[in-house]
Formats: sequence, C-alpha cells, structure tokens
Amino acid sequence: MRMLETLQTTPLLFVALFAFAAAITPGPNNIMLMSSGLTFGMRRTIPHMVGIAAGFLVLTVVLVLGVGAVLMAVPPFRYALLVGGTLFLCYLAYKTMTAPTDLAQRQSKRPLTFLEAAAFQFINPKGWGFGLSYIALVTGVSPNGKLTFWIAIFAILIPQVATYISAITWSGLGQFMARLIDSPETVKAINIGLGLTLLAMIPLMFWTELDAILKL
Repeated sequence: MRMLETLQTTPLLFVALFAFAAAITPGPNNIMLMSSGLTFGMRRTIPHMVGIAAGFLVLTVVLVLGVGAVLMAVPPFRYALLVGGTLFLCYLAYKTMTAPTDLAQRQSKRPLTFLEAAAFQFINPKGWGFGLSYIALVTGVSPNGKLTFWIAIFAILIPQVATYISAITWSGLGQFMARLIDSPETVKAINIGLGLTLLAMIPLMFWTELDAILKL
C-alpha cells in the first residue's frame, strides 16, 4: 500500500498514457515493423521487435541515471546523433523499398536483426527527444520532484509494455495486410511508400534537431 501511495497512481496513469501514445503513433520503428510484418510475417519479425524494446530499455536506463541529459547538452554529441540517425534512417528506407515480394525472395532475405533494431534506438534523435520529455514528465509527477527507486523502476518498465504492445500491433497490421494482398506488385508499392515515408521524416528531424542544437 505504501508503495502505491508513493507511486501516486493517477499521475503514473497519465505517464503511462503518454508513453503508450508516443509508442503507438507512426514513426520509423513502427513503419519498419509494419513493412517487416507485411514482407516476412510476425514470427520472423520477433527479433526486430525484441531489439527495439531492448535498445530502448538501455536508453531509458541511461536517461533515468541522468547521463542522457548531460550528453544531449553537448552540441557535438547531438550533431553526431543527427548524422548517425539520418544515415541509418536512409539505410532503413532502402531496406524497406527493396524488400522482397515473392516467396522465394523472402526465404533468401532476412528482416532487420535484433542488433540492428537495438542499435537504431541509440542514434534515433526522436527516441532521445521522447526519452528526455518522458523522464522530465515522470520527475514532475514524483514526490518532491525526485525519482525514488520504485518510480524509477516503473519509469523503465512502462515504456517496455508500451513498446511491445505497439510492436505487436504494427507488425500484426502488416501481416494482416499480407493476407489480404495477393499481388507482389501491390506489396512492392506499399513498401516503396513506407520507405518514402521514412525518408520524408529526415527533413523534419533535421529541422527540429538543428533548432534545438542552435539553442544550446
């Protein structure tokens, strides 16, 4: 009971809704998951899903410990993050647009691996931006504005639950689409559209991050 009182259930519910809303909305991870579900099915996409969750788990721990805020206040680090994130996003867009469409090609190709998915979380400026906002929100609703042990644990676990729900939803949507679509040409067109969507995120990411860096 004391733990529940310390955690302040109502504010944490708001924090959980914030994390879920951020996880479920379209973004690079979810677009890639839908493409992978469409192309390879949910079963082969599991390493991709777990990689996203594992990568963001480590990132959340780094942010809870306060290291992330220090790093994000260093302009060279943010420039490196922006360049690395952009290059990896271009790579993801290429993989999406060139994803196989027929059964033989799908068996010879592979979806994004656990390590690739996990690595992207560390060079995704949007992920860092969300993480910092999330930790600031959690701290704001904490007693005396401090992260206690149990609040820190919940702050780490809440995004994990939201991430897995989102990953299952988006990859499941892709697999559902695959069952409705018989034409390889249509699958190819959808993957090209998803890849172009990933590329379209780059200018917005540049604009947002450069503006934030110049204000440091």
